[in-house]
Amino acid sequence: MEYPNLPYINMKDVLQKLDHNELNNFKRVLRTYPLPDALKQIPQITLDLANGVQLAEILAEYCPTGWMERLTLQILKELNREDLAILVAIQMEQAPLKTPGKKDSTFELGAADHSPFPQKNMQGAEKQEHKHKKSWLDHYLNEWRYRFWPSCNERLYIETESYRTLMTLCNPKAGMPFAHAIVLHGPPHSGKTTVVNRLMLQWSESKQAQMFPCAFYINCGAINEMRPCTFVQLLTMEKPSWRKYVMKSLAMGENFLFVVDGFDELKFPAEVLMHDICGDWNTEKPAVVLLSSLLQRKMAPHATLLVTTRTQALRQIHLMIDQPFLVDIQGFSERERQEYFQKFFKDMVESDDVMALRALNALRGNAALFHMASLPSACSIFCVCLDQGMRKKEDLALRCQTHTSMFLNFLFSVLSPETYQSCLKTQVPSTFRKLCIVAADTLLEQLPVICEEDLLRLDVNLNIMHFLDCRNVVDRKKNNCYSFYHLSVQQLMAAIIFVQELEKEDKRVSKYSMQKLVSRETRLKNPNLSGVLLFVFGLLNETRLQKLGTFFDFQISIRVKKKLLEYKSGENKPFPLLIDRQQILSCLYESQDKELVKEVMALFEEISLDLKTSTDLISASFCLKNSQNLQTVSLQVAKGIFPENDAVLESTAQYQRSQDNQHLLAFWTDFCDLFNSNEKLVFLNIGKSFFSRSSLEILCDKLSSAPCHLQKVLLKNISPANAYKKLCLIFNGYETLSHLTLKGDDLSTILPSLCEVMKHPACNIKFLSLCSYPTGIQKWDDFFQAIKVRQSLTCLDLTDNELLDKGARLMCKTWKQPNSTLQRVSLENCRLTEACCKDISSILMVSQALTHLNLAKNVLGDNGVKVLCESLSYPECKLQTLVLWSCNITSEGCRHLSKMLSQALSLEHLDLGQNCIRTPGTRFLCEALKEPQSNLKSLWLYGCSMTPNNCKDFSETLRNNKSLNTLDLSQNNLGADAVKTFCEDLKHNVCPLQTLRLKFDDANPSIQKLIQEMKKSHPQLTINNDRSDPKRKGSSLPHFIF
Repeated sequence: MEYPNLPYINMKDVLQKLDHNELNNFKRVLRTYPLPDALKQIPQITLDLANGVQLAEILAEYCPTGWMERLTLQILKELNREDLAILVAIQMEQAPLKTPGKKDSTFELGAADHSPFPQKNMQGAEKQEHKHKKSWLDHYLNEWRYRFWPSCNERLYIETESYRTLMTLCNPKAGMPFAHAIVLHGPPHSGKTTVVNRLMLQWSESKQAQMFPCAFYINCGAINEMRPCTFVQLLTMEKPSWRKYVMKSLAMGENFLFVVDGFDELKFPAEVLMHDICGDWNTEKPAVVLLSSLLQRKMAPHATLLVTTRTQALRQIHLMIDQPFLVDIQGFSERERQEYFQKFFKDMVESDDVMALRALNALRGNAALFHMASLPSACSIFCVCLDQGMRKKEDLALRCQTHTSMFLNFLFSVLSPETYQSCLKTQVPSTFRKLCIVAADTLLEQLPVICEEDLLRLDVNLNIMHFLDCRNVVDRKKNNCYSFYHLSVQQLMAAIIFVQELEKEDKRVSKYSMQKLVSRETRLKNPNLSGVLLFVFGLLNETRLQKLGTFFDFQISIRVKKKLLEYKSGENKPFPLLIDRQQILSCLYESQDKELVKEVMALFEEISLDLKTSTDLISASFCLKNSQNLQTVSLQVAKGIFPENDAVLESTAQYQRSQDNQHLLAFWTDFCDLFNSNEKLVFLNIGKSFFSRSSLEILCDKLSSAPCHLQKVLLKNISPANAYKKLCLIFNGYETLSHLTLKGDDLSTILPSLCEVMKHPACNIKFLSLCSYPTGIQKWDDFFQAIKVRQSLTCLDLTDNELLDKGARLMCKTWKQPNSTLQRVSLENCRLTEACCKDISSILMVSQALTHLNLAKNVLGDNGVKVLCESLSYPECKLQTLVLWSCNITSEGCRHLSKMLSQALSLEHLDLGQNCIRTPGTRFLCEALKEPQSNLKSLWLYGCSMTPNNCKDFSETLRNNKSLNTLDLSQNNLGADAVKTFCEDLKHNVCPLQTLRLKFDDANPSIQKLIQEMKKSHPQLTINNDRSDPKRKGSSLPHFIF
């Protein structure tokens, strides 16, 4: 049947008629059908973001002809869009009537011939475009054959999600917004070059022919060495016969693909290249200038750019390329790593799956190495190393134990004398030793590649370099340059030179001095040196040093270990004390030398650990169980190291995860042995830590049986919630404990246990801090009854607890006891009101012990302050410090405070920050400070809404006051002349003021001059600029409880 009056509607028109919800439903139903393999490769995000037109283009691009129409018809019927289904059915009926052999361009993308090449001789001769692609195919297939080792073929290639995303991004006909400049960035050897080589290979095989009529690969390392040429010559250097076709295509503005590989290898900084650009294809320029012109769109402006670079060069990229689309190449996912192992061990004598699984499980035992295996280069190294280990029937766990054991065994495996001819017996070790020097030099100078002339300068045999290239020690570039196959291989080889130099190091400064690795400044500028330091410690092992001598003729004595311990830098401190604590633990673990660990750990009396990964835990456990002199330990355990729910883990039968957990618990047990080995330990701080049931039980068992005598314990933000209760009960009857801090979001189960601890006759707690505790009034009553009998308690911090006025009243009832020893009390942010002030006031009048009281962030108001001031005026009151930060006090409250300050002899420190006292309140306070009997030493008025007029009030006050040594007026708008006003009034007067904090412009030369003059006349006075956060919520007074 024909429909002559029906306008022709293609698939784009059909899907464009779906509204947003219908299109989402169409995609949802589409996913329920078995899809062609090509369509499965499209990232899900691409389909999710596609509109109707884009979805039609994706389906046409990746689905067989006819299949898309039949599937669309079926889905539209399911969505009850019969009107659109009829249109599709009609078009399907008309399709056979079209010209036989000719594709329907409305349903097939890429059918039009985009080639810029001449179309003559279509029947008799092969098209020039096809010849061009064939030559590319031959060229890139040859490149590809040497891209993988040891199999030397393509079967080890893993098509990653990153590659599939790239294929979509650089296809102008795919479903995502087309990006004209794509930058692949990532760490060295993460597979960036492999990805673009694969793209070029697929283009040369015509698998991506519909994308670009012509594609070019430009190696930045080779660009550095090129002579000046024209842009056309640059593109056709290898095939001059292509030039006329390239020129014609450029003239027609065709969409070429330019792959620019290794941007970070350019020797010229982007800032220089930005100003020397060219837009003429036939003008001869330095090759690097032509490349810069291409990147800045002066040359081939319609081309698609695909650039690879190391992540640290992204700043340079942004200078040259406008709005690049960044793709982070992370390497292999966990599934892709497994796939690589399976492919590597395929066709082995033993079942390939069994060997792959053995190797992979051994690698999982070291989380850092397993993560590193996301880099394809590392993955291949690990496979080789573990394969050799299995062949020698070694324990694979030992090869995976440390970075040094893995990479050193790799070098021993691929450079073992039995792997090469006897005629190379002296040449290979000799070349390796020279290459170690090159590794150290290029790391110190931060050079990404090794030039051939550098090798010749050291008399390196280039034939042996080819041998090392075949064994993945180095990687030969197109331009007769080399790089190390993996950064860790380079770092290990450099470390050998540093260790060798350490053994013979004397007073002279060596190029390979340990100072280079110790200096924090040097390592910040050159982060890769931290990895060298790790391998230096890894080599301080007698077995490894002996094997280095056997394989490569490095003669290094084990005495080098003593040299390292005796090494001192300019700070005249032992070497280990100059390194970050977490890093030194990693380094010591790398050595696997218990005697070295004991000697180094003996230097430490305190240590702070932030265990973020299982690797951190393993390193710390090895070191701390061999420590003996620690007095202070601070610990954080990140979420995820231990499974949050052991029961869930068992019920879901996650065997591998369960095995990993048992593995970690063994290390955690070793870690907790520090409580047994360090009898001098007195301070334990555990904060921001997430434990499982099993790990918490181990911690409690080790603490309860430990011979150490803890005096101070801080437990903050620990999970699970019952951790506080279990840990608290350990200290029931613990005679030496004098400080206990418990802070967290949910302490609902701890108060009864804490009461037990406080009631025990042996309890000797002097400082108790309990924060963030919502509870009922009965529990507070029990708690205050418990501390009533504890005569040792002198400091109590209840900050951020929901005490309320009723709770405060109960506390004051206990507090009134004649034998109360409380000296310092904090009730900050306890939701108190003026109603509790009478009870607190009664304490102030009778207590002979209380000297510090913090009532910050409670709505006491002026009336509450009035009640407090009455008791503070009594001669019997002993209070020295009062904090009323953010208590809703106005100028009226200051009037009461002023009267009190003229009478209270004991009060020395007053904090009124974040109260809106304004000018009247300020003047009340100034009047009190002018009184001869004023004894106030410190006054904090942070953010009190003062004005420039108050400067004069305070400057005049300071001329008469004989006691005030600290005045904080920060976060008040005192005007530009505040410093000038104070300096002029104080310049010729003697006053005790030592610290004045204001808000001023410290870049102003005149202000700087005034401050310098004041420093001469009043050397004791420091005028500080207020750089504090105006949104801060805490008191300006340092916390006085602990």
